[in-house]
Amino acid sequence: MHDDDYTAKMTELIELMRIIGNDTQLCEVKESKRKLSSSITDTLSAFSNGSGGYIILGLSEKAGFTPVEGFNARSMQEALSQACEKMTPVVRPTIMTCPFEGSNLVFAQIDEMLPRDKPCFVTTLGAYSGSFIRTGDGDRRMTGYEVERLMEEHAQPAYDAEMVQDATIDDLNPALVHGLLERQREAHPNVFKGHGDSEMLRELRILALDSADEHDDEDIDPTFSQLRPTLGALLALGRYPQQFYPRLNVTIAVFPGTSRAEVFAQGGHLVAAESITGPIPVMIDDAVESLMTWTAGPTGTDSSSEGTHPPDYPRSVLREAIANALMHRDYSPHARGTQVRVNVFTNRIEVINPGGLYGTVTHNTLVNPISPSTRNQFLVAILEATPYPDGGYVIENGGSGYQQIEAALRIQGMEPADIEHTIDSFKLTINHRRAFDDMTDKNYAQRIVKLLEERPSASVRDIMLELHLSPIAVATGLRALLNKGLVESINEQPRPQKQYRLLR
Repeated sequence: MHDDDYTAKMTELIELMRIIGNDTQLCEVKESKRKLSSSITDTLSAFSNGSGGYIILGLSEKAGFTPVEGFNARSMQEALSQACEKMTPVVRPTIMTCPFEGSNLVFAQIDEMLPRDKPCFVTTLGAYSGSFIRTGDGDRRMTGYEVERLMEEHAQPAYDAEMVQDATIDDLNPALVHGLLERQREAHPNVFKGHGDSEMLRELRILALDSADEHDDEDIDPTFSQLRPTLGALLALGRYPQQFYPRLNVTIAVFPGTSRAEVFAQGGHLVAAESITGPIPVMIDDAVESLMTWTAGPTGTDSSSEGTHPPDYPRSVLREAIANALMHRDYSPHARGTQVRVNVFTNRIEVINPGGLYGTVTHNTLVNPISPSTRNQFLVAILEATPYPDGGYVIENGGSGYQQIEAALRIQGMEPADIEHTIDSFKLTINHRRAFDDMTDKNYAQRIVKLLEERPSASVRDIMLELHLSPIAVATGLRALLNKGLVESINEQPRPQKQYRLLR
């Protein structure tokens, strides 16, 4: 940016803080009239460990974010530069002196550090006492767990290559294993020429030799009975990985509204809650099918032909989002009790997985990373050759999943996906297709009422077909009408489906 751009950005931030009355997640203000606040190093650490941020010196929050009289911008700029040297790694922000309302302020932009360089901490305090993270408008000391998770990023994790002690080769799906071996032999004929199945499976980190069964003679080829699946192999190729890791699955929660609070604060209930299990290829397929069922209307299709409506969410986007979450999630022992969660609201779908961004990927470089990084390198290598039950392979885009999602949404004329990430979680939000801007929760109910005024009763399927609504939209509207006592459910024989009618 040019100097004028920094001044404009600073002015924009100050105007926002004047409106809301305090600092923000992205901006910290210090008066620094006579000396630099000792807590400035906490803020440097917090912004470096988070998504970056801005510091403004010479502005008084108490006086309504107005310039401090007698502020010496030159000396405070030097003091801030010296504070940056007290950090490990050293922080290298852009520091400018910018004019504002007749005074000069110090404006600094602190970029997020690469995950491999985190945590950034106050050198004299050490990593565990001197590492901070931004929370709201303040800086919070990081927990030991958070610090350890960041330190793990300094070396390539290998949790996906760990042998699962209680598993055997019989716990792998033979069809998936066969498909993978055929794919690898076809793709790399010279590499695997003359290699037997047992040898290939060890080389691909699908099976590992149990140390209790190791022989002194390394030339003896172990039998399958002496080999056990790795974690990555069970996840990609297992018959039922949840036998060993019950929480390494996908959960889907369908909400009749736009927020959790809206449902639970009123003593309401979910429209549906599902647990998706199996190996990763099966979980992806089953999760996508479930999401399409709940969000697509009866005529939902990717076709743009007359008389049809496109689905609320493109199938390819949902598939990529679920695959990315399962592929890039944290599989460390501390995270194995946490599932991939999918929250379905009437205006969006959230896909949340344990584990933040990894390696050289930051929030700013996610769309176009300089060099893509892979947390689970062995799992990803296996998934590149793991077949879907209905054809194709789990990974076919070379690891550019997020770019694929953005491109698909852009082609469909939909809003870009929203990203939120912390040290231990990543959330991708896909916004509802805005084809019908007036389809609020209230509008769903109004349209159902109008339909029921014209007929004695109707089932959920009848409403879906007549109004071209998705199941979640119908459930949302009916729940609102039932709660207000405007509609009642009845069972009319011999009709098998529950009927709904207006209370007159």
